[in-house]
Amino acid sequence: MANAENIPTLADVNRSFSNSTSVEIITEHLKSVLRYAGVELTNAQLAETALSILSSYWYLNLAELCIFFSQLKNGSRGQFVWGSKINNQAIMVALVEFCKDRRREIEYRENDLARKKAETGYARNENLIKDIVTGVQNTRKEREKAKQDFKTFCELFPYLPDKYEPMVLWKAWGGNKEALRQIYGESIPPPDVAEMDIGMYLCNYNITKGKELEK
Repeated sequence: MANAENIPTLADVNRSFSNSTSVEIITEHLKSVLRYAGVELTNAQLAETALSILSSYWYLNLAELCIFFSQLKNGSRGQFVWGSKINNQAIMVALVEFCKDRRREIEYRENDLARKKAETGYARNENLIKDIVTGVQNTRKEREKAKQDFKTFCELFPYLPDKYEPMVLWKAWGGNKEALRQIYGESIPPPDVAEMDIGMYLCNYNITKGKELEK
């Protein structure tokens, strides 16, 4: 199930429907877990927790989400309820550990696939892996360059929303605190979350805008 291409991710749901649909999916999972544990949260608390999960783990697919919450129910992801109180942080820590296991599973599967192809003499596999690695490295270089150079940033994201000044978005994506404050106010998330959040926002905007212009 990990990283399965045929199962939509939360990001896919965002693009096809809306962020609120993804939040609703996560919220229903949370409600199910809380009912199981005999604990209740206010709608505001549920929405905040769901939004936090979506912001950091948008790449999880819907099957992975089901697996995680099932493991949360059976206790294999640790304790998150003490008496009648829930520890939101414990849920987030459990997600971190779940994603570590997920990454190991993906790496094991990829390594096993590469080994099997190598054993059957499929030489093109080696070139394919090299191309993928090179592509990933180039993408990372391009992203890091875009953080330092406004022109490259504009080339990477040719369509920018009117809601924010382009320079503010660029600086915020690069981690500038003043620019982040203009976007988030005083509730600025951790740097890695902010970078991923803004990057995903810009990607989704460019995909949507590009499709609109194609019509």
